[in-house]
Amino acid sequence: MPGPVSKVCARRKLYAALAVTAIVTFGQSYEVAAKFTTDGGKLRAALNGAQVGYSATDYVQALRGASELFKEINLKDRRIVLISDFQAAGRNPAENSFQLSQDIKLQTMDVGEQNASNLAVTDISAQALIYQPKYEDKLTARIANFGEEARSGVRVEFVLNDHAVEKRELKIAANDSTTVEFTGFNLNEGVNRCEIRVEGDDFPFDNKFYFTLRRTEQLKALLIETASRGRSESFYFRNAMTTGENLPFNVEAKTAGTVNPTDLSSYRVVILNDAVISQALAAGLIKFVEGGGGLIISAGPHTDSAGFNQVFQNAAPAKLEERILLRGGSGGDYVTMSEIKTDHPIFEVFRKSGRLSSARVFGYHRATPREGAGVLARYEDGNPALIEATQGTGKILLFTSTFDASWNDLPLTPLYLPLVRQMTRHLGEREERPWYPLGQTFTVTAAKDGSVPAVDLPSGERLTERKQTATGELIVAAKEPGFYRLRFPNASDYTAVNVDTKESDLTKLNVEEFVRTVTGADAKAQTAAGANEKLSKEEVESRQRVWWWLLIVAMLLFLTEAILSRRTRMAKVIG
Repeated sequence: MPGPVSKVCARRKLYAALAVTAIVTFGQSYEVAAKFTTDGGKLRAALNGAQVGYSATDYVQALRGASELFKEINLKDRRIVLISDFQAAGRNPAENSFQLSQDIKLQTMDVGEQNASNLAVTDISAQALIYQPKYEDKLTARIANFGEEARSGVRVEFVLNDHAVEKRELKIAANDSTTVEFTGFNLNEGVNRCEIRVEGDDFPFDNKFYFTLRRTEQLKALLIETASRGRSESFYFRNAMTTGENLPFNVEAKTAGTVNPTDLSSYRVVILNDAVISQALAAGLIKFVEGGGGLIISAGPHTDSAGFNQVFQNAAPAKLEERILLRGGSGGDYVTMSEIKTDHPIFEVFRKSGRLSSARVFGYHRATPREGAGVLARYEDGNPALIEATQGTGKILLFTSTFDASWNDLPLTPLYLPLVRQMTRHLGEREERPWYPLGQTFTVTAAKDGSVPAVDLPSGERLTERKQTATGELIVAAKEPGFYRLRFPNASDYTAVNVDTKESDLTKLNVEEFVRTVTGADAKAQTAAGANEKLSKEEVESRQRVWWWLLIVAMLLFLTEAILSRRTRMAKVIG
């Protein structure tokens, strides 16, 4: 039998083997707060230094982090304790193939409510760029009721630049959502900070939705046409660009002979509408595009293929070839547009609302796209209809038919106006997003002198990271919801960030099924196996100490995602 000293040594070895502990925090990704150690001071320091975050939940990421840590140490008893409210939203279907090693035991502790409810603002739909003092479009907000009971008297408020604009009361059925609309309000010049707020529950973190609306001046567009053309040949295009509210472009029409190439830099988009131009004007247009401008070219009956290819050389998206003229008319020959890239920004409005194939084309130019150009749409005979190419920092679109009704009936269909506007917006209107999701990065354009702004976080702290892109733009990682203030030398700008609203749905995860998926074993069986282990007195004493630490570790995992979930039992667990 071993003596007293041997027993003490054996106990210490057992305690060291069982008490070794690591801490992993997680949200959508994991972070190792403390590697395996028996040093209680280090573990306490890691716990005290942990920060509660706003990111969404991904349970598999937490398990991946723990699995990676186990590779660094040789332990017989490998055990992960995962404490959470176990929302179904925390399970990523794309990770269903992940499994823990068979020698790792997984134990779970559910501290969430079984029938938790929550109100949340889950989305907004808004026109981010406004070109007039009043917002005439519909600003739509979606309010969701994640609960088993209908909610009445739900108060919704629209706040603009810290001032309440309008309040509404809604009734929302159980596990349902509804929309509320606001319109007809005035905007300040520049950026406007907007919030949709909902009241009526005890979980405030998803009760505000932040976004920006920017009021700016109209962009200048130049329409170039041939002097010999009749007025009706430009009528449809000009009418499409000048009819309606919140028009982004102020269109000016000139004949090719009256355009000064040196004046092109004052325009954002130039439309060459089946016009015959000189070599000097073509060179000016190429320089305009290389400097970041947008050029739309329509090739119709006035466009000579040989002359076009000569003045543009290799700068155009395609080399024009012979004309294809079909009989047209009722019962005549025609082709339609097909093979449309509906994932391109120009055609995104047609995914659900209309079909370009309903327009009939009676005439067009054959074209051979140059290297690097992309065909966005084709006629049903396979010939290109719309071709896009990049030149310098700008872009060119080539439409091989006409913008009037001479070679097609597109202007006579309801598809014409949105198509023409999407083409000009794609080339000339800058991308403006009303908000960004938490966890995503966004860039801030440098000032004219090349300097980047100071950035104040929603918490009021100053951003210390100063990473920049190759073109000098500041890279900002969105880690907090709210407004990021961008301090330029002479003005301030704002960018809005919101939490991942999938966390607002508190529907419970099937924990037993989840454990089976990631372990290949039954959750109840694992728990029973752990309970049926026969331990000596020394082992019991040591494991009691170990489980004290494991519970602290699990609590930290729980706290990491607590900010985005309803935690009414949290105080009890800590107590």
